[in-house]
Amino acid sequence: MIGRFKDLVKEGSEEEILLKKIDANNIPVHLAVIMDGNGRWAKEKGLKRVDGHRKGAEIAREITEYALRMGIKYLTLFTFSSENWKRPLKEINMLMNMLHEKLIEEKDLLVKENIKLEILGDITGLPKKLRDKLVETIELSKSHKKMQVNLALNYGGRMEIVNAVKRILEDKIPPQKIDEKLFRGYLYTRNIPDPDLLIRTSGELRISNFLLYQAAYTELYFTKVLWPDFDIAEFFKALLDFRNRARRYGKV
Repeated sequence: MIGRFKDLVKEGSEEEILLKKIDANNIPVHLAVIMDGNGRWAKEKGLKRVDGHRKGAEIAREITEYALRMGIKYLTLFTFSSENWKRPLKEINMLMNMLHEKLIEEKDLLVKENIKLEILGDITGLPKKLRDKLVETIELSKSHKKMQVNLALNYGGRMEIVNAVKRILEDKIPPQKIDEKLFRGYLYTRNIPDPDLLIRTSGELRISNFLLYQAAYTELYFTKVLWPDFDIAEFFKALLDFRNRARRYGKV
C-alpha cells in the first residue's frame, strides 16, 4: 500500500503514519462523497465563490487519484443537485461551464488510468454543450475497467425514486412481481453496488437527498473540514474510521 503513494507521502509524515494503519483488505468498494464547503472556504479567504468551486474541482481530481491508488472500484461525487438550480443564475452558469472545461481537461486521465465515467441524474436538464460533452466522454470511457467514477449531476434521491416508480408503472409490471432486485434495476445505480462509505465535508450532519435508497446500510463519515481543504491526510482518516466500523446489516 505504501508503494502506491510513495511519490505523495513523505517518510515519517502524518500521512505515512495514517497510511500504514489502513488495512488494504478493508477498504470501501464504493465510496460516495458530498463535496460541501466550497463557498464558505472562499468567503473565509476573502475570495469569490467561483474560486472556491475551482479549488473544489482540483480536490475532486486529487481524490479520484487517491481512490484509484487505494483500489476503490467505484467513486461517486455529488457534483450538482436538483436543488442547486435555486442558486444565482450567474453561479449556475459558471458551474456548468467549469464542468465542461473539466471534462475536456480530464479526458487524458480517463484514458491513461482506464477510468470509466458514468452520470447519475437527469442530464436532459443540463445545457446542450455540457450534455454533448458528457455523452462523448461516457462513450470514450465505456470499456474502461480499473475504476468507475460517477458524477451525480442534476441529481436528487427523491426524484430518482419517483422516476423509478414511474418507469415501473410505464412498463406495466404487476405488483406481485415487484421486489427490491427489480426496483434496483430502475435506479441510476442499477449496475453498481451500494456505497460502503459516504463522506460529507464542511460539518453538516445530513445526506441532503443523496443516494437515499442506496445508502440504507452505508457507513457515514462527517468532518468539519471544508471540501477545498480535504487533503490526502483527511482521506486517510476517513478510511481509517471506516476500518473500525462493524457492519452487521441487522445481524448480531
